[in-house]
Amino acid sequence: MFLLRCLVVSLCVYPVMAYTVTPESGVSAQEVSTAAPVASAPADSAVTETVDAQQMALKQRVMARWDALIRRDFEAAYAFTSPSYRALFPLSVFKSKFGNKVAWRRVEVINLEFKDADAATVGVDLYLGYHPPQSEKTLEMKTYIQEPWVRVDGQWWYVMKD
Repeated sequence: MFLLRCLVVSLCVYPVMAYTVTPESGVSAQEVSTAAPVASAPADSAVTETVDAQQMALKQRVMARWDALIRRDFEAAYAFTSPSYRALFPLSVFKSKFGNKVAWRRVEVINLEFKDADAATVGVDLYLGYHPPQSEKTLEMKTYIQEPWVRVDGQWWYVMKD
């Protein structure tokens, strides 16, 4: 059963994951980065963003993107991908990355790790259901994934790896 669960997660959830972190990797799910405050607000603003404001803005974007994916509103989810990804890949290519064998249920943002003022890795617990072929029972699963995000022109964007 464990191997089946691993196979399902790797085959069905991979397109939305940057990479998976296992408990053996030593990453604490409760770990939250404490990055230095960013002093690079838009040029016309004298206000300096605080770490809490950065974390809140990023967390809101992550949750909004996942809300769109859970609703299977791929057009809305596509809008959260980085401008460089959207310049290279049309919506149809983005939509083709997702199948219908997995039902995403909900997500919880577990940690935010700022690499610098404009790059972060977001750790997310993803709850999903998978209905195996020729089975009457849906398997409910949870996995931890990490997603890369970048800030461009003051806005956070998901970095879709293709």
